[in-house]
Amino acid sequence: MVLKSTFLFGLVLFIFSCQSTAESKEELAKQTPAEQGASLYTMHCAQCHGEDGKLGSSGAKDLSKSVLADQQVLQIIKNGKGAMPSMKALLETEDNIHLVLSHVKALRR
Repeated sequence: MVLKSTFLFGLVLFIFSCQSTAESKEELAKQTPAEQGASLYTMHCAQCHGEDGKLGSSGAKDLSKSVLADQQVLQIIKNGKGAMPSMKALLETEDNIHLVLSHVKALRR
C-alpha cells in the first residue's frame, strides 16, 4: 500500500513539473532576449548568485565583480566549477546559455 501511494504521489509531482516547464517555455517565448536571459538566470542561477549577482551562497561568486572573458563564463555555465554544477542540461540550448551569459554580463558594475 505504501509503495502504491508513493508511486502515485511521484506521478502527480511529475505531471505538475512537466506542466510548469511547458508553461515556462511558452512564457519565455513571449519575452525579449534580455527578459529571457533574466528569466533563465532567475530560474537557474539566482538561488546561489542572487538576483543582483551578489548573493554568494554556497561559495557562489559575486558575478557583479567578475572580469572573466565570455569564453570563460560560457565554460563555467556549461561545465560547472567547484560547487556549481553544469547548467548545460537545465538551459537546454546554446541560445539559452548565451542569453544567460548576456544577463550575467549585465550584472557587472
